[in-house]
Order: sequence, then C-alpha cells, then structure tokens
Amino acid sequence: MNKIRVIWRISLLITHLLTGMLITPLALSRRDSSGLHTNPYVTSWWHSRVADILGLRITVGGYRPPAPALLVSNHVSWLDIVVLGGLTHTDFLSKHEVRRWPVMGWLAARSGTLFIRRGQNEAGTIIEQIGERLRHRGMLTLFPEGTTTDGRDVRPFFSRLFAAAIDTGTEVTPVALRYHIDGEHDLLAPYTDNQSILENLRGLITREYTEVNVVFGAPIQHDGHSRKQIAELARDKIVGILNGPAQVPLRRRVAGDTPLAAG
Repeated sequence: MNKIRVIWRISLLITHLLTGMLITPLALSRRDSSGLHTNPYVTSWWHSRVADILGLRITVGGYRPPAPALLVSNHVSWLDIVVLGGLTHTDFLSKHEVRRWPVMGWLAARSGTLFIRRGQNEAGTIIEQIGERLRHRGMLTLFPEGTTTDGRDVRPFFSRLFAAAIDTGTEVTPVALRYHIDGEHDLLAPYTDNQSILENLRGLITREYTEVNVVFGAPIQHDGHSRKQIAELARDKIVGILNGPAQVPLRRRVAGDTPLAAG
C-alpha cells in the first residue's frame, strides 16, 4: 500500500465532494417538469473527476447514443454510475437507500437521479417519470438486475420499467461493463451486499488503478416487441459482449476527456 497515494486520494475526494456541494446550487437548470437539476455538463465533469482521482482506466467500445435514449446495463459496482455518468449525460434510476447516503445522496438527487423503494409498488409512478424524461429528449440508465453482482454473471432483467421506452418510442441501448485487472476478473471493484460502501472504497483507494471496459451495444428496435422481450434481448446482448471476444475496438478515456456532446 502506498500511504502517500492513499492520503492524496482521500484529500482529493474530500475536496471534490465539497466542490460538488458548492457548485451544485450554482449550476441548476430546468430540463423538464420535474424541476431544477444540475447542468448535465457539470455532472459529467464531476463523475469524470471522481474516476480520475480513483485511478480508473476506462476503455470504451461501440457508439454512445444521442438523446433521447434508455440505457440498460449490467450492475457490478457503485462505480458503474461514476463511469457511465462521466461518459454520457445520463440520469439514473437508483434504489431509495442511496438517497440517504451523506452528501452523495443529495448530489445524486440534484443531478436528476430517480429513486425507487423496493417492494413499495412505485413502479407505475417511476415509469411515468422515466417517460417524462425521455419525452423531453433526456437520457436515463437502468440497472435491470435490481442489484449488483460480482461481475461474473448477469441476472435476469426485471422488465416492467422497459414499458417507458415502449410508451415513448425510445430505443433501448444495452451497455456491458467489465471490471478487470490486467485482463483478469476484478475481485475488488464489485460492490455487493456483504460490504459497506466505505469498505469497498477503502480497497479501491489503496491500489494503483482499476480497469473497466465499457461497450455500448447496438440500439434495440421495438418492432412490436413486448417489454419482456426487449428486456431479454438487452440481457442477451450484454451477456454476448461479456462472454465473447473483444471484437469492438476499444478507445481509452484519458483524464480530461469529455462525454459525447449529443448525450
């Protein structure tokens, strides 16, 4: 463990969190009827800076879609939000517990994150809110597995929330995330239920770097498909990318790189 690196990263993270709290009230804009949210360019910059502080080495394959778009991704870590939030101007759907996280929960809410309570029959309301974002040419990311995994497998997708894409005629873009260290499966990056976010963060801070491959798959056309069929198609594409050879050329995101303007 490099103590100087650990101390330096902790200092940068604290400073960056405070910076987010200071600039968020100054960078609010109205994107739809849901109210004021942080300017998406500022949010993407904030996520990218977190990635740089933690030493994330991000490679990108495929083409990031323009808005409106519904992105659906496998879910491995809280870093998924940092990675995708830095690469695109996307909002997220997150579990309600995140809203209670100190500082981070407040920043997430200000950036436009939608929160859903498990088992509270809120899907109908959330579908309407997702549809509202998409109708106003927004971009939103779902993690349809409903929880994180260790990254070795992709759980079945819950399909109900895909109804918003059908209702608004919005294409669904599958996104595959693979965390690795020099090509080997990363055992540290996955954020599972048996650890706290601080425990997970401690491990990430102490090592030199974390590698993640991000591949944006081809958008899925509706073609009369049901929400369940679209969910299955999206999962199949993600599984195919994760289990197949790296046929899509990967581009490394470097420090200071900006997300696709159209996103």
